[in-house]
Amino acid sequence: MSKQNGFLQLRRGVWEHVRDGRMSVTEVLAFIYICCEADTRTGIWKGCAKSLSGELGIPERTARDVLEKMEHGDYIRRFAVPGSHVCYPILIHKFLITDGKHNGEQLNAIESKSPADLAYFSREQSVEDSVEHGVEDSAAQKRIENREERKRKNLAAEPAPLAADPRYKQFIDFAHQAFEGKHNQKPTWGDKDFTNLSKLLKRRRDLTLQEMTRRWGNFLASTEWFTAKQGDSLAYFATHFDAFIDGPILEKNYGRGTNAANRRDHQTAAVSATPGKYRKVPVHQVQN
Repeated sequence: MSKQNGFLQLRRGVWEHVRDGRMSVTEVLAFIYICCEADTRTGIWKGCAKSLSGELGIPERTARDVLEKMEHGDYIRRFAVPGSHVCYPILIHKFLITDGKHNGEQLNAIESKSPADLAYFSREQSVEDSVEHGVEDSAAQKRIENREERKRKNLAAEPAPLAADPRYKQFIDFAHQAFEGKHNQKPTWGDKDFTNLSKLLKRRRDLTLQEMTRRWGNFLASTEWFTAKQGDSLAYFATHFDAFIDGPILEKNYGRGTNAANRRDHQTAAVSATPGKYRKVPVHQVQN
């Protein structure tokens, strides 16, 4: 088996086949492996599901399914011997021959009658296919770029929360200072935190700033281990906003059906303690 070239030409368009569902990632991996092991003079790999399973570390049943799907998709053509479990010839459709008398041509696995009677695309057809594939790849890339551009335009068209909703900046300022007052350092909130807050404000147009700051105080005062380990995340608070309606979630009695009452008992203390705890932004001074 000749593999003197040392390099394999692989169409970049194969990843478009993955994106549109024509091939799975496992099928692509198997296809690349088969191409790497094929005879560079003929475009034939002698193998089977068992050998593919051993080389790629996948179940033999999976390897068999992969070979069947690739054949149905016209990526390969198999010449298995019924009842035999030995390796058999597998022809790779449009494999570029790089050695021997057919150098520069592509194997036409679909039209080949047998491993001994192979058909090839002419060099002229191979060049045309390369151009066609290049156009296909360029078109696929263009579609991806167009999708990304539409996403950017949609995001740009959506009004910024800071400009569209005055509660956004006011609450961010309050929450930021309250966090700093508790931890003696600034929070490292990112896009996810601000996006989740924006979504909350968009869903709940009725929320007042005073109610938001009250529940934020409950969140910061929570001692239940799972809530506390969130690190006073703004994103977590925005997506679990109603969890803090009755007060802080406390470790005591958590999960025993008495936490709601326990929170109500501590609610007044938690909220009234906020001005002293976060001296920079007393809650009683927050306006709706």
